[in-house]
Amino acid sequence: MKTFKLFMILLCVTAIASCSSDDGPSIDTTTTDLKMMFQLPDGYADDATLTDVSITLTDINTQRKTSFNGNADSDRSITLKGIPGGYYRIDATGKLNYRNKDLVSKQVDVLAYSEGVVLTRETPVATLKLQVTSQPEADPADIAYRGFVLGEIFCAGTANRQGNYYYADKYFIIYNNTDHVLYADSLVIAESDFLTTMKQEYTPDIMPTDMAVSAMYMIPGSGHDVPVQPGGKLLVVDNAVNHTVANPNSWDMTKADYEWYDESTNPQFTDIDNPNVQNLERIYSSTLTLWSPHSQGFKSYALARMHADRKTFLTDYMYDYTYHLVGQTGEADMTGSAYRLPNSWILDAVNMSVPALFKWIVTSPTLDKGYTYCADFGWDDSRYGKSVRRKVKAMDGNRAILQDTNNSTDDFEPRTKADPFHVFGK
Repeated sequence: MKTFKLFMILLCVTAIASCSSDDGPSIDTTTTDLKMMFQLPDGYADDATLTDVSITLTDINTQRKTSFNGNADSDRSITLKGIPGGYYRIDATGKLNYRNKDLVSKQVDVLAYSEGVVLTRETPVATLKLQVTSQPEADPADIAYRGFVLGEIFCAGTANRQGNYYYADKYFIIYNNTDHVLYADSLVIAESDFLTTMKQEYTPDIMPTDMAVSAMYMIPGSGHDVPVQPGGKLLVVDNAVNHTVANPNSWDMTKADYEWYDESTNPQFTDIDNPNVQNLERIYSSTLTLWSPHSQGFKSYALARMHADRKTFLTDYMYDYTYHLVGQTGEADMTGSAYRLPNSWILDAVNMSVPALFKWIVTSPTLDKGYTYCADFGWDDSRYGKSVRRKVKAMDGNRAILQDTNNSTDDFEPRTKADPFHVFGK
């Protein structure tokens, strides 16, 4: 709830007359012209042009939509005539035309959006930054890994008969979504550093090229040690124990494929290690005790393939950032540190949030354009025992083909009954 209150403070300290939990600000609805300026993504030269632009303005109070289709001017601006004043959400897509380092003409898909732009006669300009949505170029070695997806994520935990929270039975399911054998050696499960419920202007902005992560755990192997059959899956758990002993509402996970294990620096918080279940290799975790996926679903997750050994990664991929925090009692310049996981290493990404608090996705839209959820609001006790599970798109005999459009809003069933032994398509 602290993050929600902070964001509401950010909204209410603007120069707008009012702010409420249900509607946008009260605005003079006199029509005016809106000039939209589109900033280039990082790394693109100023001679890039913006074409095939599609813009939708949605009045947040009335849900009235205004649309535009066409090309931007040479300065990548578009002026929309006669727009009523209001509080708007803006969604834009287009084509960015540029020349690469060899002076060859190229084109990529881009988008830009804003969750809330106030349009009045005094504020007739909106500036939006473009984001590239075409898939990043993959390392040729990664082709053999394409087809692995996160089939299910369970981060909420369960509740026992007394209604108390039980957190040790969280899990991920990695699924082979192809018709051939894939090898899971060096696959990484990563958790985002940023929250999807609190948006900040982090500098430098690495999102077009990297994902800021605070936890990374890898499946060990030398290349062909971990075969996964077509339609097969790996169950990766927090603790590979029989959880029904402590909580009858949980599961016996002693037959899991992998568990993650942490050597805590606090003797009061120690991990459990099942010697019969192989541990993931801990690449990095920001916690000094035990890592646990965010129980309210405020973070996002990625499945990636490591391209560097642990020592090299920890040396070369540090990400230091700054942001300006505005709070109820004041404001301050803040710093933070995480690790950057290159988008080109990521095979699958799943943004998670809660509808009542969602502010932004914390990956490039190249990787995921939406989000899914296991809770409707922050302290939603009904989330216990609920997971997010990827939808079945089709069946090939007994093999389920899971939906993967890089939009978790469409690809996942939110708030589904968690089951680490669920058979897709059954």
